[in-house]
Amino acid sequence: MKVLSTLCPLLLMLSISCGADMTLFDFTTGSPDFSTWKEVSDTVRKPGMSKAVLALQKTRVFQRAVMFAMINPQPNGAGFAGVQTAMPSTAGSHSGDTGLRLQVRAQGQLKHWKLVLVDGEQAGSLKRRDYEQKFTLETDKAVSGGQFETVELPFADFKAYERGKLVPDAPSLDLTKTAIIGLQTFGGVYDAYKQEGTGSMEIDFIEFY
Repeated sequence: MKVLSTLCPLLLMLSISCGADMTLFDFTTGSPDFSTWKEVSDTVRKPGMSKAVLALQKTRVFQRAVMFAMINPQPNGAGFAGVQTAMPSTAGSHSGDTGLRLQVRAQGQLKHWKLVLVDGEQAGSLKRRDYEQKFTLETDKAVSGGQFETVELPFADFKAYERGKLVPDAPSLDLTKTAIIGLQTFGGVYDAYKQEGTGSMEIDFIEFY
């Protein structure tokens, strides 16, 4: 995972203009369909109390997606909140690419996030195996200046997890089998850090690189 500092305007233009076929989701234009994005949070389990919503923010000068989240973890840090949608059918043709790139900005108490990919054969399982990659965003405006960050997630760095636990003997990610893509924030039950509270992640785009 690589989080790049805010790029100069020229590099941002180059990033966005790499070609329409590289774009997975562009929330900055048109009318994105958020009805296909479903919440997947810890409330699927009895103790769960977290929440996530993905919505469109649209002003007279810009538009983007915003994921609002609230993490109410268990005492050990267990808890997650996220959204997911079907992976576009064309994604498999990008299996030879390096990874996924996001242009995002976080605010609030939640700085740890992850992108989740799920094989089609695992999609309906209650104990499904996810391929995940975590990333950390700067939420202190005194440090970030309130600027967006560019996050690069190489496919080679996605690891298999089941209910938050690493599955070391799982096969490597195969993008041609991926049926679901999702975004999550989490309490950190198996991590060295813990987080809770409310936060948001603004998203301009998700693209291949």
